[in-house]
Amino acid sequence: MKKNITKNIPPLALSDWRSLSQSQTQTLSKWTNYILKLNNQILTTDTLTFSLNKFWKDIVSKHLSKDQIMLIQFKIKLSNGVYRSISHVQIIKNNDFKSLLGSFNIFWEIKSEEYHSFLVDSIIFYYKILPLDIQIKKTRITEHPNIKMNSTLLYNLSGYNLPMSMDLTTWGEYLLTLSCTSAIVYKSNSKATYHINLFDTYQEVELKSDDKTLLTFKDIMLDPGNLSSFKRIIRGGAVGAGAGEADQEYLFENGVLLLKKFKRNTSFLSKINKSTHRSGKMITMDLETRTINDVMTPYCISIFDGSSPKSFYLSDYSTSDEMLEDSIIYLMKRKYDQHKVFLHNFSHFDGIYLLRVLSSFTDTIRPIIRDGRIIDLKFKFGPERKYTLYFRDSYLLLPSSLKQLAVNFGVENKGIFPYSFLNRMDVTLNYEGLVPNFSDFSEISMDQYLNYCNNFNNKKWNLRQETIKYCEQDVKTLYQIMDEFSLRIFKLFRIDILKYPTLSSLAFAIYRSQFLNEDTRIPLISGEMFNFIKKGYTGGSVDVIKPYGEKIFRYDVNSLYPFVMKTSPMPVGNPTYFEGDIWLHEPNAYGFFEVDVISPDRLNIPFLQCKVKTPHGGLRTVAPLGNWSGVYLSDEIRKALTLGYKFKIKRGYLFDKDYIFTDYVDFLYNLKVNSNKNSPDYTISKLLMNSLYGRLGMNPEMEQHIITNVDNELQIFDRYVVINVLDLHNGKELISFFDDYSDRDENRKLNISVAVSAAVTAYARIHMYQFKSMPNMTLYYTDTDSIDIDTELDSKFVGSELGLMKLEQVFDKAVFLAPKVYGGITSTYEYVKVKGLKNPISFDDISSLLLKNKSLKINQEKGYKNISEGNISIKMEAYTIMITDNQRN
Repeated sequence: MKKNITKNIPPLALSDWRSLSQSQTQTLSKWTNYILKLNNQILTTDTLTFSLNKFWKDIVSKHLSKDQIMLIQFKIKLSNGVYRSISHVQIIKNNDFKSLLGSFNIFWEIKSEEYHSFLVDSIIFYYKILPLDIQIKKTRITEHPNIKMNSTLLYNLSGYNLPMSMDLTTWGEYLLTLSCTSAIVYKSNSKATYHINLFDTYQEVELKSDDKTLLTFKDIMLDPGNLSSFKRIIRGGAVGAGAGEADQEYLFENGVLLLKKFKRNTSFLSKINKSTHRSGKMITMDLETRTINDVMTPYCISIFDGSSPKSFYLSDYSTSDEMLEDSIIYLMKRKYDQHKVFLHNFSHFDGIYLLRVLSSFTDTIRPIIRDGRIIDLKFKFGPERKYTLYFRDSYLLLPSSLKQLAVNFGVENKGIFPYSFLNRMDVTLNYEGLVPNFSDFSEISMDQYLNYCNNFNNKKWNLRQETIKYCEQDVKTLYQIMDEFSLRIFKLFRIDILKYPTLSSLAFAIYRSQFLNEDTRIPLISGEMFNFIKKGYTGGSVDVIKPYGEKIFRYDVNSLYPFVMKTSPMPVGNPTYFEGDIWLHEPNAYGFFEVDVISPDRLNIPFLQCKVKTPHGGLRTVAPLGNWSGVYLSDEIRKALTLGYKFKIKRGYLFDKDYIFTDYVDFLYNLKVNSNKNSPDYTISKLLMNSLYGRLGMNPEMEQHIITNVDNELQIFDRYVVINVLDLHNGKELISFFDDYSDRDENRKLNISVAVSAAVTAYARIHMYQFKSMPNMTLYYTDTDSIDIDTELDSKFVGSELGLMKLEQVFDKAVFLAPKVYGGITSTYEYVKVKGLKNPISFDDISSLLLKNKSLKINQEKGYKNISEGNISIKMEAYTIMITDNQRN
């Protein structure tokens, strides 16, 4: 007997701004929407203030008693019907109005620039009033989305008031030995004493109290006879040091402290063992969907376990939820325990339909979600939840179309199918008749269509049969691809791909098991050090220099990031924190420095990047002229010095240097050049070469998620900072939250070394700048690893080796309107790229936008995911293209 599916519960809408009536107060223990219609206006802080005042008057003042607690989140509904969460979930009491208003205003102000140009249909306060007998340990209003705010790194002598001179006669009352090789000094106004051993150019000191050593230090004279210019080395981290810190150094000149250095002990990245076997516990799954009334829903599901397929078709069920639920029940078998269920594009597509249905079978699911993508979903079932399935996205391991992957891995390819045919209102799921029209198919030739039709000359085309046939071929094809991929990775590296949900995690495991040397010390970085270095972690430069050109040569770098990983030194070893101008005393110091920058007055192509605030409070990465402060890799600073930049070094972290990726890149590059272009090894090498460095730069304070029973939600609110709640309308909620690591250090478990990732991108920018600033050529457009110029490069820069340029295009005419918006034309073809635009446009279209104030509006379909409802809505949106010089300004 099929399990009942909970019906969707529509949100309570108070669009006319009336107060809740007495009859509605009984619903206050549930999540409720309080809505103000704006009628598609730009949202201002004044409107937000007014709306919160109205909410407070209508709801809080009438229904929230003095000691009662409310959970509230600020959301908006856009003019296209899409909802956006703006703030974290706040935990408030009746007297928290001012703090809440300040919090909501900050959340709105720091949203990206595009948010502030959206037309807003409604302001929404999504809230729940807890019963009087329910309390949370503490209320929490988060005034900024960063859980940990950066604090200034301050190190001092921690109250010991150590003397700033080597002249012990100024330290207090002293006693010299007869030999004058040692002394005792009684520290003024203290029970402590200095015990000093004297040498010609240095002295060693113990600070003691009641025969207990407080700390030891060594003073080394820098200027003979000048006891006020010296270096002090403090042993063991007793002064001003936290756990894990080692020696400290202080540099004095004429009694003035010029430089502080503090060594930091960190853990290092460790090797892992190779796999002993391939597990083979793998299942593939696919959902076919149709779009009716602008809502995309599944109508067929196929599953393949390597031996036989199983399909589910919507005409056998009352709803698509029942069909989805039946497919999950089919998988809930003991023999499938610990299997990985792969769906191609599960993280962005299929997971939207499955998440809510899966939650109906269990009280707690912990999905791993990163940047809106479902990376892994662990699903427990059976008696005492002893069996486990893992739902994953094969696209995150093999980011390419199923059709192309079938070619690359030499397996049976997927078929063709008339997707558009299903979207017609007059087509029933049990349709039988003529083959759909050619226009109902996509990405096929007329010859392919006619050959397909020939299969049905003497029989009717059956929608159910053809859908199941097509869907089952897809899951078989995906299974064969994943199996072949697993086999090749295991043969090459002895790694089981089923242990790793993403390509970056797989590349990381391959590096750690086969290419990480035992003596390589890659530091694991978290906390304040991560926050500091992360400021210097920016990507490539994308910029429009000139909007139009003729006879334009487009060049791309061969594997830019792998090239700099192989040829550039990376930061390793225990880092050392410093304050002061390190290069005055250590000219070869290497690391990440915080500096005050003064750029040249004129520089056609600025080099150094920084983040600047937009007029609407967002952030944009630009390469500006002027004065600012920032964090940069020391080698990037050295390059900038040659271009006329000036710097004042304030503080930073020092590292040793080592070439840590040479063997990894060499192996994969040799595999690539010795493989056919459409072979598995070529595909594997290309994917792995570009997927490693970013893994080391992950943020340790990552958003976490849990699907839990409504009755358990307060446990989450009590312990964590909740940033979003989605009601799944089945008694479950998807709660997104941050863990507060303030009293425990678990970040190290993530194996993060942001210094390495930041160094890779910095060296890539250095490498690219030589091509942007060459004499006797004009630069029109530049991307992370490409340039568009008006002349051919010298042959010494062009070739097939890593780091050299390859000529991609020679355009007769080219237009560059904005980053990622450009096009070119030759006598035989044209090429146009517009980021975010699905529908193709012509070169003439994009060229017309060169005229002042000219814009082009294109309507295109866009899908909006609704996890709460378990569907994807399709809406027509106007995409406006116009020239912009924001980056250059």
